Amino acid sequence: MKFFYKYLLLLFAGLMISSLHAQPFSGYQTIGVHTWYFSVSWQGKPLLGLGYNLRIAGRTFTDLNAEWRFPIDQVYNMDDYQVIFGMYKPFAVRKWFMSMGVHGRIDKHTNDSSSITNLGLALTLLPSYTYASSLNDGAYGTTGLRATYMPVLASKIKIGSATPQWKTLTGHRVEAGGHLDFHYERTVSLVTNGFFTRTWSKDESLFRENSDQWRPNGDLYFGTTYYLKRLKF
Repeated sequence: MKFFYKYLLLLFAGLMISSLHAQPFSGYQTIGVHTWYFSVSWQGKPLLGLGYNLRIAGRTFTDLNAEWRFPIDQVYNMDDYQVIFGMYKPFAVRKWFMSMGVHGRIDKHTNDSSSITNLGLALTLLPSYTYASSLNDGAYGTTGLRATYMPVLASKIKIGSATPQWKTLTGHRVEAGGHLDFHYERTVSLVTNGFFTRTWSKDESLFRENSDQWRPNGDLYFGTTYYLKRLKF
């Protein structure tokens, strides 16, 4: 099993570095339907991620995505990871637009002799502006603000070989910052989120980061689109 994870990581890393095509969430001019992406995140320490995005056309469009993250110093350690899955959707397709996101987050990590799994529901708003627009294959992109509120719905605590314990509504997290993406030829892209986070909880041992201060975090995305289709709205 470890060999499989190692092979998968090397395969994806090679694809991402060699082509750099895609968008985990971007403006409406991209034509990528199926997208695999690679991410680097900072949450007090660096994390690597592998993800997939499906763009579905409708009145606007809907991005369905899933991502698996793990600390760089804990590669292949299945006791320390994050899984993020959900959707982004803009309310309109125009120069200024508002998008919303709903994502489930599963965060598992170890703390001394205990293993802790937190289940959260992240609700996001992205007011955005298309700062460079093109109807051909030139450069374009969007920029905007990003605000997320995530209640932690449940936490699973396992200490040694004892029976796991469940606690509900164990905390909440706020993320506030900005979003920027740049594209060329409708598929090549670079996407980044920079934001500050703050987590509140009655039990600080349940979280990777728990502080009464705002802390800097961020994400950087690269990827590859392997199926293209010009969406009609």
